[in-house]
Amino acid sequence: MKIVALSDTHGGHHQIDVPDGDVLIHAGDFTRSNALRDVEAFDEWLAQFDHPHKIVIAGNCDGCFENDPEKARERLTAATYLQDDGITIEGVDIWGSPWQPTFMNLAFNLPRGEALADKWAAMPEDTDLLVTHGPPRGVLDRTSRGEEVGDRALFKRIQEVDPDLHVFGHVHESSGRERRGATEFVNAACDRADKSPVVIDYES
Repeated sequence: MKIVALSDTHGGHHQIDVPDGDVLIHAGDFTRSNALRDVEAFDEWLAQFDHPHKIVIAGNCDGCFENDPEKARERLTAATYLQDDGITIEGVDIWGSPWQPTFMNLAFNLPRGEALADKWAAMPEDTDLLVTHGPPRGVLDRTSRGEEVGDRALFKRIQEVDPDLHVFGHVHESSGRERRGATEFVNAACDRADKSPVVIDYES
């Protein structure tokens, strides 16, 4: 299965060269201004691609999915939207969630600790491919100031579930790939035109 992953395009998705693949994943922050019209534009962009499967989660800059979820979801027709739920594609169990530790006054914020741990507890034990907006603590989560801003509770839950692949974004300056044990972590932030989506040849 060829997976094409990207995140944090912030309305600049038209500048991104998206390669062919089996599954296209966007890990949040695709709108520019939290507006429903941005969702419509993003949906039109997604619709042009021939990937058999497209998966999208929201990010902290996609506030319309938290503030007006019914209308936002109605406008996203070219992909499967995941929010604390999952889908199975060709035997691969995929689970997606937009939550993150509180960051400014933006969307899908929760305090560190129990509140976030409760969200991650809903992740099924048989998850093969995890998609979140924010990173786990200590993995591709270092800011330009050198701070690790990922979530400890998410990292702990990943250790319990042991997925094959975790796709996320949010911390733009730490985009890249890293393997820890059986899990490959991909920070797929594509916030600039010179950043390409990450292509993963996935074998279950």
